[in-house]
Amino acid sequence: MGDRLLMPTDEPDHTAAAVESNRQLWNEWAAIHAESDWYDLDAVRAGADKLRPYEVAEVGDVTGLRLLHLQCQIGADSVAWARRGARVTGVDFSPVAVQIATELAQSLAVTAEFVCSDVLALPENLTGAWDVVYASRGVLGWISDLDRWVHVASHFLRPGGTLYLTDMHPLARAVDDTADTLSLGRPYWSRPEPTRHVVTGSYAEPNAKVVSGSKYLWTHSTGDLITAVAQAGLYIEFFHEFPWLDRALPSLTKVTPRQYIPPEGIELPLYFSLRARKLKPE
Repeated sequence: MGDRLLMPTDEPDHTAAAVESNRQLWNEWAAIHAESDWYDLDAVRAGADKLRPYEVAEVGDVTGLRLLHLQCQIGADSVAWARRGARVTGVDFSPVAVQIATELAQSLAVTAEFVCSDVLALPENLTGAWDVVYASRGVLGWISDLDRWVHVASHFLRPGGTLYLTDMHPLARAVDDTADTLSLGRPYWSRPEPTRHVVTGSYAEPNAKVVSGSKYLWTHSTGDLITAVAQAGLYIEFFHEFPWLDRALPSLTKVTPRQYIPPEGIELPLYFSLRARKLKPE
C-alpha cells in the first residue's frame, strides 16, 4: 500500500499541523491521480461512470436534486452524479484537486461547481441546503473530528434530505495491510490523535514520486460513527456491511480489479454503506 505504520503523534496541537501536512500530500496526489490509469480521466471524459451499482441504487434517483459531495478529490464521481441529473457542489481541501475537478466539469459542460474548503470549516465558506450529502471511498480516515464532520453534513441538508456515506469498514481499517495472512495490526477504537504513516507514492500510483513523506489518519470505530450520525439529529435508515474491499491487500483474494475478499472460511465486514435522513419539523 506504499506506507508504513509509525507511532501515534501526541502533541497537543497536532491536528492543525497534521491536516496541513495531509493537504500538501493531497495536492501532490491530485496531480498524480489526474494522470493515472486508476482514475482514467480520459475514460471519464468519454462517458465512463465509476460509481458502484450498489451506491447508485442506495442513493436513488438524483434527477433535479442538489447533491453536495464532500471530499470529492478530483471530481470524477461528482461528474458522474451530475451526468445522472444532479446539480452538484463538490468540496475538497486541496486547491489542486479543486482546480482539476473544476476544469473537468467545465470541459464536459455538466452542472457541477467546486469549493476549496476543509469540510470542518465549510459553514464558513458555503451557504445553502442540499437534498443529498454524499461521501465515499477513503474519507473516514482523513477526518480529525467525526462528530463535527457529521454535524456539518447535517447542517447542509434540507429537512427530508439524506446523508449517504460508503467507505472501508472501521474493522477493515484495523487489518494489517502488509501481512500475507489476515490479521489485525492497527487500532480499531477511536482516538483523538492521528497515526502517522510514511508515504512512498500513492494508492493509485505506488511508484510515483512525492515530496510529502507523511500522511496522518484518524481512527473511528463503527459505534462512534453510528452514534455521531444519531446525535447529529439524523434518522439512520440503514447500515449495510459488505464482505469485500475495493483495493488489494496481500491477505485478500482478488475477484475483480476493484473487489478483494477474505480467504475461504473467513467472514469479515470490509466495506459499508450508511444512509440517514434529516427529519422534517412536525
